[in-house]
Amino acid sequence: MQTVKMGKRGTILLPASFRKQLGLSGGSLLVTEAKDGEIHLRPALPCEPERWTPERTAYFMLNNCVTQEEWDAMVPDVVAMGLDPNRIEGIEPAHRESLPTDLEWDRRTAKAIAVNEVKTLSA
Repeated sequence: MQTVKMGKRGTILLPASFRKQLGLSGGSLLVTEAKDGEIHLRPALPCEPERWTPERTAYFMLNNCVTQEEWDAMVPDVVAMGLDPNRIEGIEPAHRESLPTDLEWDRRTAKAIAVNEVKTLSA
Protein backbone atom coordinates (compact mmCIF):
# COMPACT_ATOMS: atom_id res chain seq x y z
CA MET A 1 0.00 0.00 0.00
CA GLN A 2 1.30 3.43 -0.93
CA THR A 3 0.03 6.92 -0.17
CA VAL A 4 -0.44 9.34 -3.06
CA LYS A 5 -1.34 13.02 -3.01
CA MET A 6 -4.29 14.36 -5.00
CA GLY A 7 -3.69 17.55 -6.97
CA LYS A 8 -5.94 20.64 -6.98
CA ARG A 9 -7.87 19.42 -10.03
CA GLY A 10 -8.36 15.92 -8.59
CA THR A 11 -5.40 14.40 -10.38
CA ILE A 12 -3.40 11.64 -8.77
CA LEU A 13 -0.07 10.19 -9.75
CA LEU A 14 0.07 6.39 -9.74
CA PRO A 15 3.43 5.06 -8.59
CA ALA A 16 5.61 3.71 -11.41
CA SER A 17 5.61 0.24 -9.81
CA PHE A 18 1.78 0.11 -10.09
CA ARG A 19 1.82 1.33 -13.70
CA LYS A 20 4.46 -1.22 -14.66
CA GLN A 21 2.70 -4.08 -12.82
CA LEU A 22 -0.60 -3.35 -14.60
CA GLY A 23 0.85 -2.44 -17.99
CA LEU A 24 -0.43 1.15 -17.85
CA SER A 25 1.00 4.08 -19.76
CA GLY A 26 -0.02 7.65 -20.57
CA GLY A 27 -3.56 7.67 -21.92
CA SER A 28 -4.52 4.32 -20.38
CA LEU A 29 -8.15 4.19 -19.33
CA LEU A 30 -9.10 3.32 -15.76
CA VAL A 31 -12.46 2.39 -14.32
CA THR A 32 -13.23 4.15 -11.04
CA GLU A 33 -15.74 3.07 -8.45
CA ALA A 34 -16.66 4.41 -5.01
CA LYS A 35 -17.64 1.56 -2.74
CA ASP A 36 -17.99 1.36 1.04
CA GLY A 37 -16.12 4.64 1.54
CA GLU A 38 -13.21 3.54 -0.67
CA ILE A 39 -12.08 4.47 -4.17
CA HIS A 40 -11.38 1.51 -6.43
CA LEU A 41 -9.32 1.86 -9.62
CA ARG A 42 -8.78 -0.85 -12.21
CA PRO A 43 -7.62 -0.90 -15.80
CA ALA A 44 -10.47 -0.60 -18.28
CA LEU A 45 -10.84 -3.47 -20.69
CA PRO A 46 -11.52 -2.78 -24.39
CA CYS A 47 -14.84 -4.56 -23.93
CA GLU A 48 -16.10 -4.91 -20.37
CA PRO A 49 -17.35 -8.45 -19.73
CA GLU A 50 -20.99 -8.81 -18.82
CA ARG A 51 -21.40 -9.52 -15.12
CA TRP A 52 -24.23 -11.93 -14.44
CA THR A 53 -26.23 -11.88 -11.27
CA PRO A 54 -26.81 -15.22 -9.57
CA GLU A 55 -30.41 -15.06 -10.82
CA ARG A 56 -29.28 -14.66 -14.45
CA THR A 57 -26.76 -17.48 -14.07
CA ALA A 58 -29.45 -19.75 -12.61
CA TYR A 59 -31.81 -18.82 -15.45
CA PHE A 60 -29.30 -19.97 -18.07
CA MET A 61 -28.36 -23.08 -16.13
CA LEU A 62 -31.98 -24.21 -15.89
CA ASN A 63 -33.19 -22.93 -19.26
CA ASN A 64 -30.48 -24.90 -21.09
CA CYS A 65 -31.46 -28.22 -19.53
CA VAL A 66 -32.66 -30.69 -22.15
CA THR A 67 -34.04 -33.41 -19.87
CA GLN A 68 -35.61 -33.68 -16.46
CA GLU A 69 -32.50 -35.43 -15.18
CA GLU A 70 -30.30 -32.53 -16.33
CA TRP A 71 -32.67 -30.17 -14.52
CA ASP A 72 -32.45 -32.26 -11.36
CA ALA A 73 -28.64 -32.20 -11.58
CA MET A 74 -28.64 -28.37 -11.80
CA VAL A 75 -31.01 -27.75 -8.90
CA PRO A 76 -28.39 -28.28 -6.13
CA ASP A 77 -26.11 -25.70 -7.80
CA VAL A 78 -28.96 -23.19 -8.00
CA VAL A 79 -29.87 -23.82 -4.35
CA ALA A 80 -26.18 -23.41 -3.39
CA MET A 81 -26.39 -19.89 -4.87
CA GLY A 82 -29.15 -19.20 -2.34
CA LEU A 83 -31.94 -19.26 -4.92
CA ASP A 84 -35.22 -21.14 -5.19
CA PRO A 85 -35.26 -22.89 -8.60
CA ASN A 86 -39.05 -22.52 -8.69
CA ARG A 87 -38.81 -18.73 -8.48
CA ILE A 88 -36.32 -17.86 -11.22
CA GLU A 89 -37.67 -15.06 -13.39
CA GLY A 90 -38.35 -16.26 -16.93
CA ILE A 91 -38.62 -19.94 -15.99
CA GLU A 92 -42.17 -21.26 -15.84
CA PRO A 93 -43.02 -23.18 -12.65
CA ALA A 94 -43.84 -26.33 -14.65
CA HIS A 95 -40.77 -26.10 -16.92
CA ARG A 96 -39.18 -29.27 -15.53
CA GLU A 97 -42.32 -31.30 -16.24
CA SER A 98 -42.33 -30.07 -19.85
CA LEU A 99 -38.89 -31.62 -20.42
CA PRO A 100 -38.52 -35.21 -21.59
CA THR A 101 -36.79 -37.80 -19.43
CA ASP A 102 -33.40 -39.14 -20.53
CA LEU A 103 -35.12 -42.25 -21.89
CA GLU A 104 -37.67 -40.20 -23.89
CA TRP A 105 -34.85 -38.00 -25.21
CA ASP A 106 -32.84 -41.03 -26.31
CA ARG A 107 -35.87 -42.47 -28.11
CA ARG A 108 -36.58 -39.17 -29.90
CA THR A 109 -32.95 -38.82 -30.91
CA ALA A 110 -32.73 -42.40 -32.18
CA LYS A 111 -35.94 -41.92 -34.18
CA ALA A 112 -34.66 -38.65 -35.71
CA ILE A 113 -31.38 -40.30 -36.67
CA ALA A 114 -33.22 -43.23 -38.26
CA VAL A 115 -35.48 -40.89 -40.26
CA ASN A 116 -32.47 -38.91 -41.50
CA GLU A 117 -30.65 -42.11 -42.49
CA VAL A 118 -33.70 -43.23 -44.53
CA LYS A 119 -33.87 -39.82 -46.25
CA THR A 120 -30.16 -40.00 -47.05
CA LEU A 121 -30.42 -43.51 -48.47
CA SER A 122 -33.40 -42.67 -50.67
CA ALA A 123 -31.83 -39.48 -52.06
